[in-house]
Amino acid sequence: MPKMFQLSNFSFSTLKSHWLVLSFVVAAALVLGWVGSLVWNDISVWGKDIGTIFFGSRTGEPISLGIGMGVIHYFAIGMALLGCGVFVFIRERLSVSPEDEMLLELHKQKTQSKLKTQQKTKAKPTPPSKAKKTSAPTTDEERFFSGCLHHFGYLSSRPKDSPIPPECIICNRLGDCMVATVYVKKINE
Repeated sequence: MPKMFQLSNFSFSTLKSHWLVLSFVVAAALVLGWVGSLVWNDISVWGKDIGTIFFGSRTGEPISLGIGMGVIHYFAIGMALLGCGVFVFIRERLSVSPEDEMLLELHKQKTQSKLKTQQKTKAKPTPPSKAKKTSAPTTDEERFFSGCLHHFGYLSSRPKDSPIPPECIICNRLGDCMVATVYVKKINE
């Protein structure tokens, strides 16, 4: 693999999003770690309950920043940073790069060409079987039974001792093949 191609995987746009996710997660970890240590200290040393710690006044302490910030505000900031980091990470993983779009387009073209070739092979007539036909199949019957190895009505015209072929057993139109032929025989008689 040439060095140019290997280095193209490390473009600035992908590194930028990785650094952004990392900075959000690290900032969230620092803030939430600090809030956790503050809560642990207040519970273990001062014997405060969680409600007082999160919602109580911290006036005069460095945590309030002179604007009345409480532990709950820092906890919300930490969770928002973590949420932003997760959002950017998921958005980066779900976004489709131009290379992925090209691969998807190639896959779509391959499947379309396979379908076209399958339709062409199905459109070719199958060789007639050696069994006797009681009546000539109509155009609608031919359209429904184009993938059949036998003719429409084969199941009722086959000899009574012969078993039903496996391809007929799994056919979706098994009942139609038997009933339609019986109906055609009664009309002919």
